[in-house]
Amino acid sequence: MKICPTCASQFGDNVEFCPHDGFRLGPVEQGDRRTAVETAIQGGDMTDPDNLVGTRIFGDYIIRKKLGEGGMGAVFLAEQINIGQRLAIKVLHGDAAQNPELIERFNREARAISRLTNQNIIRVFVFGRTPEGLLYLAMEFVEGKPLRDVIEKDGRFNELRAINIMRQTLHALAEAHELGIVHRDLKPDNIMITRFRGVDEFVKVLDFGIAKVKEPGGNQAKLTQAGVVYGTPEYLSPEQAQAKELDGRSDLYSMGIILYELMTGTVPFQSKTAVSILASHVYDQPTPPSKIARSPIHPRMEQIILKALEKDPTKRYGSAMAFLEDLESLEAELTGGAATKTTVLDASKVAALIGISRAQQSGKPASGPSPASAPAPSGPTIPVQNTSANARTSGPAPATVSPNKAIFITAIVSLALLLLMAIIAIFILLQRVQPAAAPAPAAAPAATTL
Repeated sequence: MKICPTCASQFGDNVEFCPHDGFRLGPVEQGDRRTAVETAIQGGDMTDPDNLVGTRIFGDYIIRKKLGEGGMGAVFLAEQINIGQRLAIKVLHGDAAQNPELIERFNREARAISRLTNQNIIRVFVFGRTPEGLLYLAMEFVEGKPLRDVIEKDGRFNELRAINIMRQTLHALAEAHELGIVHRDLKPDNIMITRFRGVDEFVKVLDFGIAKVKEPGGNQAKLTQAGVVYGTPEYLSPEQAQAKELDGRSDLYSMGIILYELMTGTVPFQSKTAVSILASHVYDQPTPPSKIARSPIHPRMEQIILKALEKDPTKRYGSAMAFLEDLESLEAELTGGAATKTTVLDASKVAALIGISRAQQSGKPASGPSPASAPAPSGPTIPVQNTSANARTSGPAPATVSPNKAIFITAIVSLALLLLMAIIAIFILLQRVQPAAAPAPAAAPAATTL
């Protein structure tokens, strides 16, 4: 007899798959029925990171297949038995699981992603170690394809399509940088393109495994060895190639490389050796995209790319949102003003401004900073949730006027109009009404003589 691991229905030995659920049947062992179900599921070995297919993990999830593999570990697809929910399970290889630095790096990736809430960043659900000692990271499963595959299939992007991809990725980086997280390995392979809520090209940023993380207490994790370069050579910033101290502007250089590739179909620096590529990042100027692209590139787009690829970090964009602001300005030019204006606001600044506004309306002194000292948020203040290229809002957000001031202005304008209308009415009335002529005096009767 055989048993289904999902519904526990039993069938003859000649049946391979459950006709109800489609799952492969396992042998029914004597004794506890639960043991039989577990036996049907446990086709792999939970102690072997390379042989996990068929095993059960943290409850009712069965590992179905291997999705990919890297130097540190592998990623598997796991599915919940009853509701069919799918997760991506990242595990460390056996040798890596014995390396304290790699273990800490794995832990750091989990901590980094768990602090991020942007919808364009992969979400982490569960992190831990199995009783067998297997380190795992359970993340949302994204059904899509890497940006690398999209570039290889479609070739160069047009400006608007490239801006749409950049917008979502830069929003993700804006949050990461705000929390002191530098990705350090941005490349098309780590940007997944999927479909989400009607958006065909929705971005998910993956793999924070070598991210530089500033802990909430202000401490900087020191896992990289001095003089050791981490990342993918074609996308490294000059300071990263020289193993110097990094901040978010290093990621923005990598984004400049990706934008260059989106617009031309190739990266600016190529060589047979990694050392030669790193040297080009440090010393060589990139060939202008317009010189190698097979179709015209807007001059403004070329300026944006070359600014992002400045060797000196101080000459690049200072933040992801500054980078995006220039891209959306170009988008507005290309679409006749119908650009998607977006921004990320500092919550503390917004709270201070709201408090001041409420205090002014109620006539009470504000408890926060004075209006003069309160920093005003830069750019428009209306975030746009739909990041598709077809979802556009025309022009910048309109300026707002406080209710009290609006009422006062309305009253003044109304009184002025009434006064003007009264003057006009009086003038017309005076023109129409003329004074009546005085009647001639009656002639005196003639005198009668006697």
